[in-house]
Amino acid sequence: MSGPRPVVLSGPSGAGKSTLMKKLMKDHEGIFGFSVSHTTRNPRPGEEDGKGLNTLPMLLGAALLPVAAVFSSEDMIELSTSLSCPNLSETTDQDYHYTTVEAMLEKIDNGEFIENAEFSGNMYGTSKAAIEDVRAQNIICILDVDIQGVNRIKETDLNPIYISIQPPSMEILEKRLRDRQTETEESLEKRLEAARIDMELSMEPGIFDVVIINDDLERAYEELKVILSAEIQKVEEANKSGPRPVVLSGPSGAGKSTLMKKLMKDHEGIFGFSVSHTTRNPRPGEEDGKDYHYTTREAMQEKIDNGEFIENAEFSGNMYGTSKAAIEDVRAQNIICILDVDIQGVNRIKETDLNPIYISIQPPSMEILETRLRDRQTETEESLEKRLEAARIDMELSMEPGVFDVVIINDDLERAYEELKVILSAEIQKVEVANKSKSGARPVVLKDQEAIVGSSVSPQQVNRSPVPDPVSHLAKIQLFLLNDLQ
Repeated sequence: MSGPRPVVLSGPSGAGKSTLMKKLMKDHEGIFGFSVSHTTRNPRPGEEDGKGLNTLPMLLGAALLPVAAVFSSEDMIELSTSLSCPNLSETTDQDYHYTTVEAMLEKIDNGEFIENAEFSGNMYGTSKAAIEDVRAQNIICILDVDIQGVNRIKETDLNPIYISIQPPSMEILEKRLRDRQTETEESLEKRLEAARIDMELSMEPGIFDVVIINDDLERAYEELKVILSAEIQKVEEANKSGPRPVVLSGPSGAGKSTLMKKLMKDHEGIFGFSVSHTTRNPRPGEEDGKDYHYTTREAMQEKIDNGEFIENAEFSGNMYGTSKAAIEDVRAQNIICILDVDIQGVNRIKETDLNPIYISIQPPSMEILETRLRDRQTETEESLEKRLEAARIDMELSMEPGVFDVVIINDDLERAYEELKVILSAEIQKVEVANKSKSGARPVVLKDQEAIVGSSVSPQQVNRSPVPDPVSHLAKIQLFLLNDLQ
């Protein structure tokens, strides 16, 4: 998995998490993001599936990502008070991935969720994919969960930073909660009992990486900043170096070319291809340095041995590859560089310091892929069988944890396209903002080129988009995924 590590933030209500979060986001605008949670409740008027509104992130100081959140009324009051803004429970709409109970239970059973809970007869939860959507944008994803949520996350491969915010004592916590004057005595007693359990469990060895005792707000805040400083720096350094490249992979027939063409049509001048190297001879009309960098096998092998290439492959007796310099040439123009590579190319790139967004486009099934390829009527039976066997291997490897940031199943072109746009929106916005700051945006002409296995020269993929992210606070599990990182 690429991108900064997520942060799991836990602790009882009244410990000061919301206040610390507000200070952190004010000082580090655009570094944090929310994930979009799933729910089985019906959409309310104006809500959109998979999308959040801009209200909350703007209030929290996050400039780019829309966000959706579900808080208890008490938490909304706490958060809105700490932010000196109107009661968010009255002003903020929440959008989610809306789904059915059956579909959500199936995904939970398949291990696709890191946390879930039921609240007022509806299910809410946070999927691994939703968090990876945030990480893919180079954003620090923060999850605000209770102690039970912490234990559930520890059963996954998420590998976040676990932080507990605790009050100095139960007496001080009780005073803070009573001073709010927001709940009944019965409700307060339940909250205090939950806090006692939380405080005891938080001190058990191995549950949290750090436990911060919030007896002094400024000192607690300094501790929190120190803990997160490495991840914040990682994000800031990535933002300074231009838009992140996008590695797009998947078998032939998965729909990469179609998705890329739609993306480039909607976002003209945002994406570019690096010029790959090849040892084959130029074809009529091709130009050196424009279609490919044409070279000899000896010269290309020498550069590969010197570590100057991020990936290379041999196809039909000729070598193809992408040099680090070619990618930097594209990034220097403030253009999102797209690399269309096979699964072997993906693994090679992971051995470099490129830090791209890894996206896999996959067909719904081998049967559907075979139908698509046969309908093309462009190759022999022998060639088709080789292509299908390569696709089987690709589909299996793409599902291994940590290989891709996002895997998009292209069973519906429009839905797959929307997913792709969401993933790439933060990078797209970064380019657009940078272009506006110039006296005039330089047009980028992208020439459609042939797709070669292991090559970045084909016009077949593009990606990136700011992902709104919801906050799931049901029963106890509250998911804050702070906002945009790029």
